Amino acid sequence: MTTKERLWVLAAGGSLVLPVCAMILWSGRWWTIVLFGLWTAGAAATAIVLDRRIERARYARMLDLVQRSAIETLSHHRHDWMNELQILYGYLRLNKPDKAVAVVDRIRGRMEHDSRISHLGIPKLAAFFLSFRTVCDTMRLDVEVEEGFRLPDPEMDQDRLTDAVIGLINVVRLRALSAAEEENVLRLRLRSDERSVVLEMDYNGRLAARDSLYGEWERVLDGFGSVTFPRDVREGEIRGTVVAFPSAGRAG
Repeated sequence: MTTKERLWVLAAGGSLVLPVCAMILWSGRWWTIVLFGLWTAGAAATAIVLDRRIERARYARMLDLVQRSAIETLSHHRHDWMNELQILYGYLRLNKPDKAVAVVDRIRGRMEHDSRISHLGIPKLAAFFLSFRTVCDTMRLDVEVEEGFRLPDPEMDQDRLTDAVIGLINVVRLRALSAAEEENVLRLRLRSDERSVVLEMDYNGRLAARDSLYGEWERVLDGFGSVTFPRDVREGEIRGTVVAFPSAGRAG
């Protein structure tokens, strides 16, 4: 809500003072009651119109953000596919079919990878994975979704699961330092069993405030999911972190 809109709402509410004063000054007059009723109805109508206008503006902003994100994601994917096609075209012109086949296999693998993410069954999380490269340039996110992945319980809180996974990733993203030589990479593997959704996390690269990482992860989870931290952590690597998100019937 803008300042101007707030002023209009306050003005509509504050204007009720006038008919109230009229009722006090001309107590017992029928027209003051009618005036108060009409004035109240007008102020309420004004507030409703402003509220609908605010909602339309908010929806338009959200739609614009979604459209911009989709365009940026498609642009990045188009750029990647063009690079692969140029490499493929170069191998074909050089009459190197073995290398061309390898490129085709790589393209097919990436298509299967993106397809699994798209069919994750959690739209908000899938959109975040597919558009991550458009919002982060300090690390690469590699996501592997287990074949046949599904939520163990239809009543599992998808919003809370999504917020938890995104929160875990953002904790690393905000600590990732610009890589001088090797690229920072956060690898995720998402799988499920009959009782829970399991997220395996490995990180390779430079990281600031490493000592507070695990504590921040636990704060983000806020009791939703149990974390198993790796025993052996080497400089530049965090491997073997496992987070299990229980189904609705087992969540504490």
